[in-house]
Amino acid sequence: MNFPRTAPAQTAPDWTVAFCDPPPLPPGAPWRNRLLHRLLTVLLRPGFRHCYALRPLHLAEGWLLFNPHSACTDILELRGQGFAAHLAAEAAAGRCRLVRAAARRPEAWAPRFSATCVSAVAHLIGAPSRPWTTPFALYRRLKQEETAMGSIFSTPSVDTSAADRQAELARQEAAETKAKTEAKLRALRAGQSGRSLLSYSGTGEQGVKTTLGAG
Repeated sequence: MNFPRTAPAQTAPDWTVAFCDPPPLPPGAPWRNRLLHRLLTVLLRPGFRHCYALRPLHLAEGWLLFNPHSACTDILELRGQGFAAHLAAEAAAGRCRLVRAAARRPEAWAPRFSATCVSAVAHLIGAPSRPWTTPFALYRRLKQEETAMGSIFSTPSVDTSAADRQAELARQEAAETKAKTEAKLRALRAGQSGRSLLSYSGTGEQGVKTTLGAG
């Protein structure tokens, strides 16, 4: 399929992949849903029984949510930062795990052979997976790749290098001014005691030869 020749907002966006447990089933859920929920509870590690992905919107304020379920996939645009703040609070409370992942485009065909949340998220970001790959296995793989990226929810560090340089220059100027003042005071005291000084020590400034009491 040929797509229009328009510049994309970003060719390889960074996604945040969330790992958690699925919510409790509502009363009267179909038996297939109850069976799947039971299998997930028995076979998978607690806290790693479901995964989904999200990233900031490029052309608006908000987030794009990619949430694959057992029956369908939700792709939603979320306005504002409310969902991201809620998710960050859940992660801080230990109820989910967040990993930042860069989308990539594999050179070779990557057959998934399954329609699980893991295979859907892995296919979304181009990460390797197998039909038996668990959410925890995908988490460990993405966590190893996240080292140099940092969390998308972390507070960005402020660049203070310019202010630090200005502060250092101010400290140097203050130290030089103090040294010159002290040198002049020493010269003045030496002159009053009848000794002669031709320069202020440590400053490079020339002084006045003074001898008190000379006729």
